[in-house]
Amino acid sequence: MKKYYSIILFLLVFVLLGCPPPKTQKKMPRIFALSFSMETGVEPSYLIADDFNRNQKLDLAVVNSGDHSFSFFKGNGDGTFMDQRVFRTGRDPICLVSADFNDDGYKDISVLNYADQSIEIFLNTRLGSFQKTPQLIKPGKIPINMATGDFNSDGKMDLIVTMRFSNVVMILGNGDGFFAEPKSMDVKGQPTGVVVGDYNNDGVVDAAIALAGHGNKGVQLLWGKGDGTFTGSKVFKGGKQPLSIVSLDVNNDGFQDFVTSSNSLHSMNAVVNNGDNTFDSLPDFASGNFPKFVVAADFTGDGFEDIAVSNSTDDAVTVSLGRGNGTFTYPPIYHRVDEHPQGMAIGDFNGDGLIDIAVSCRDKNAIDILSKKNMINPKPNLPKPKQS
Repeated sequence: MKKYYSIILFLLVFVLLGCPPPKTQKKMPRIFALSFSMETGVEPSYLIADDFNRNQKLDLAVVNSGDHSFSFFKGNGDGTFMDQRVFRTGRDPICLVSADFNDDGYKDISVLNYADQSIEIFLNTRLGSFQKTPQLIKPGKIPINMATGDFNSDGKMDLIVTMRFSNVVMILGNGDGFFAEPKSMDVKGQPTGVVVGDYNNDGVVDAAIALAGHGNKGVQLLWGKGDGTFTGSKVFKGGKQPLSIVSLDVNNDGFQDFVTSSNSLHSMNAVVNNGDNTFDSLPDFASGNFPKFVVAADFTGDGFEDIAVSNSTDDAVTVSLGRGNGTFTYPPIYHRVDEHPQGMAIGDFNGDGLIDIAVSCRDKNAIDILSKKNMINPKPNLPKPKQS
């Protein structure tokens, strides 16, 4: 018995004298303030920001899955928006993108309808409205996400669509608001999210595909050839069930990297570009519960890109600040929003030179605007990134 008492006494002395408690990390203040809310259609989700009327003020468009429409909000330039204008779509719109599809200098909108398995093009009338073209594009079974870019270097904007359990579809634009027949491309898993950009700095547009489900999971690159065709990479690790993906330079080396979100596992993952057409996955990190969408920008103005995540069951948008070495601050900074946040868009909505966030809140049928506070580097005692 004396032996056990001696062990306990030794451990107590060790804890009290030899192992001081770790310093408590200073809590970072909220860097955004909820400044404006507006009514949408039923069950708003995917959200984009763009200057549709070329007045140097950002506007918003969001798909409303519950009443088969999208809502357009003209920006006032002061962080507020005019009442919605509603445009009917096919059944269960799930995604929308903006680009100048008819080469008239004004941004148009392409809507992906999940239940109808169709894509509709809405051309900008230049009068704060949109006119749907008669073409109904049929990409295939179970389309889930979409992005736009000039994939064949002809100056005309094209579309790329992920088909949830099968393949990826390329749809080349004619430059007049109409599109050619969809062409299927194989990938090495079950595609979900898609982003486009120049990921090997060769001047040609590539696509990055998130793969989730059974089989291969992670990120596959489709290296663009500049003629509308691609060369597929192997699958790089990039989260255990990545459903959404965003591109950003997490380590300030001039190459675009990725962050993926796996909502069922409540995890985020940074996928670092090595600059030689290969990528490495860093350890998973947390940024809230059931992360739905992720956006990236340098919110603090320190030269390092940060991420914001909509966490659907937390009713919050969390911000994780980039350290410039591929990692992000923890714990994330919570910003309370309305019920069940979904899609997000970023931009300077109030003209103060700071980047704000718009988030669609599905169960409230609303969009909340989070305005950036004018703060100077809120990051407390962060280590400087190592120089390579």
